[in-house]
Formats: sequence, C-alpha cells, structure tokens
Amino acid sequence: MEVKTISKEIIKPSSTTPNDLRTLQLSVYDHILPPIYTIAYLFYTKNDLIISQEHTSHKLKTSLSQTLTKFYPLAGRINGVTIDCNDEGAVFVEARVDNYPLSGFLTSPDFKALEQLLALDVIENPNEGVVTWPLLLVKATYFSCGGMAIGVCITHKIADAASISTFVQSWGAMARGEEVVGPEFVAANFYPPANEAFKLPIDEKANKRSSNITKRFVFDASKLEELRTKAASAEGVDRPTRVESITALLWKGFVDTSRFLKTTNSDLKVLIQPANLRTKIPTLLPETLIGNVMFTSPVLSIGQEGEVNIEDAFKELRKKREDLRIMLQVDQDGSSSMLGSNLAYMMLANYSGLSYETHEAYTVSSWCKLPLYKASFGWGYPIWVVGNVAPALDNLTMLIDSKDGQGIEALVTLPEENMLSFEQNQELLAFASLNPSVLV
Repeated sequence: MEVKTISKEIIKPSSTTPNDLRTLQLSVYDHILPPIYTIAYLFYTKNDLIISQEHTSHKLKTSLSQTLTKFYPLAGRINGVTIDCNDEGAVFVEARVDNYPLSGFLTSPDFKALEQLLALDVIENPNEGVVTWPLLLVKATYFSCGGMAIGVCITHKIADAASISTFVQSWGAMARGEEVVGPEFVAANFYPPANEAFKLPIDEKANKRSSNITKRFVFDASKLEELRTKAASAEGVDRPTRVESITALLWKGFVDTSRFLKTTNSDLKVLIQPANLRTKIPTLLPETLIGNVMFTSPVLSIGQEGEVNIEDAFKELRKKREDLRIMLQVDQDGSSSMLGSNLAYMMLANYSGLSYETHEAYTVSSWCKLPLYKASFGWGYPIWVVGNVAPALDNLTMLIDSKDGQGIEALVTLPEENMLSFEQNQELLAFASLNPSVLV
C-alpha cells in the first residue's frame, strides 16, 4: 500500500483564545507519562454523501478549526509543566492511496501499513513534538475506491483514551452542524499540579529492545461468553465482565510465553491495568474532562517459574477492582483534590517498588464502551476503529469494542520473538481469531 501525501496545513482555531485561558497547568500524571501520542484510526467506506474529496476535505478542515476553539489547548505548545494556549495550530495532512482498495486493506489489516495513515511522518521529530508541538495531528487518507481513513494523534501529555474519544465526537458533531458542549480542562484540579523537579526513573532500554510487533486478536460475542463461563467457574465470585475475562486469558498467555522462551531474568512478572476514573466517580469527574484521569496500578504478579490459572487470575482482578471501588467510595466524602492527591501518592508508592531489572511489566488498557463507532462527520459511521499509542510501548495491549459492541478486539504489542510464540498459544486461539477480516 503506497500512501502519497498531497498537502500539509496548519489549522488554527476559528476564534482567538481569550487571555484568561492562555495558560493551562498540567497535572503530575500528565507530566510523568512517556513521550507518546494517543492515537485513533477511523475507517469509512464509500458513501454517496461524500460529494468529492475536495468537499470532504473542506468540511473536515473547517469543522476542525471550529472544534479547536473549544479544544484550544490542542492548538497550543507545551512549555515545561504548562501549555501555552497560543493558537499555534494543529497539523492537518491529506494523502491518497491509489494502488490498493480500502476493502483489500480491511480484509487483512497490516499494522505496519497502518502506521502510514498517521501524520507523524511529516514532522521532523515525533518524540520531540509530543512534548512540545504539535499536540494534535490529523491525517485524512483517501482511497481510490471512495473510502477514507482518518488518523488522529493527540499528545498523551493531555489526552487519555476517553479524551481522544470526546475530541473525535465533538469534531464529528461540529462537522454535522450540531451544538458542541465545551470540554473541561481541569485535570490539575484533581491530580496535583505538575512540578518540573519531579521525575520518575526512566528505563533507558525501553523501546530499544528487539523490534516490537503488534497483532490483532478478535473475540466474538459467542467465544466471549464461553470464556466468561470458564472464568466464572471459580468459587465465590460473580460472573466476570468481558474485559476481566480477556485480561485473565491474556495474562496467562504472556506468562506462559515468557516462561517458555526464558527471555528475561526478572524475578516477577507484573500486570498493570489503567482504570478510567470518570465512570467510577462521575460526581467529581465530568465525562467531558480532558486530561489523564486514570488510576494505574499493578493488579497481578507472579514469580519467574509461576503458572497462571485463569479462574484465580479473574478472582484477583475482581478483588482489585472492588478494592478500588471501596477506596473511591470512602474518599468521595472529601474534596476532589484530596482524593486525587491520595491516588497520586498511592500510584507513586506502587511504582517506586518496581524495578526494570527485577520486574517484567505488561499493561492491558481498555478502550471498551468509548463511543468511537458513533463518530460521524455527516457520511455515516466508521466501519472499523483502532485505538493505540505511538510509538507502541513494550508489552502493551489495547482492548477495544468490535463494531457490533458485543465482541472485543485486542491489539497486542510484544517483542517479535515473544509474539511468534504467543500467537500460537492454543488456549488463546480457542477463544480468539487472529486478524480476521473487518468486512463481515
């Protein structure tokens, strides 16, 4: 698949940001995140409503300019622990694919080719851009068959998965000519404000190890039911959620692969799971809050030669989920900032006990129930949505709803050697299909 860039523009907000909104404070959580972009791809098949590429492009750029007035920090520049909301603008790239139909790509999605649908190749240094500028990049790629892909990159310094979903929904509503409720940029009112003097230890070898590879595993509704039934066979626990059951199965696969290959000398393997706090404490955190308002903690661990039992793993995941629920319930009586401070302290205490030399960490992050499949710009809903981060991090898995809302797609990133073993795991393949066609 050859993706040819047609144009690159800087899109500025349609109206100037007021002086009293010119500086946005980042939270400590924003500050400590690695230099990556939160990314989403949305694919649309040909539709008669798309009059022409020119019309579509004009609509996207005009509505993006209007949306940036509401999401003004995304058009700014990071300056240390604040964002200078100076209306510098966002990057908008147009591209074409003439040698490959969208239907061909969706029959067996290639994740290396997928990266070409992001605008990161038009900036000199993406790693630098993510912590300075551009904070937002968009790429609209038109296929000769009439289909299109929209790739969105927002710096993770201000956007988690829920944030990028809110942005895409708002942009779509603006393109449809509907009223858009302004988002809230108040994450630093919850988690403590960032301080430049504070830094976490950095793993110098991170993302410099053997080349990572991303594969897609799809759990359809019927197989998910089988998996949930299996996980529910543990005594004294309720029926697991879709995410809990898949997380337990993936964790077993990661541990089995690592033990089989003996790729590390780590004393402990650790599973880390971010939790979106907006849905857990809606009285304190509005759904439209933009920023990183997650609680991230190790939820499972096992020794070097230990083996995982799916039922036991699910029981432990459920216990950790309940512990968090109780903690949030108890602390809600205080102020929002006090709860945020307590959670930040707890996360930092948890991570201070982890060492890159002795711990092999895996992360499973859920984008499920985010309404990305409702992102319409006036020409119908996307046929496929992908969520991830760029550059891809070691041992990171993203879970996202299938188009029917019942199944789940797992985008698993592992070192290539590990993936070759992991993708042959028969227990995993009993419930998941490896990269099936999107066009069903």
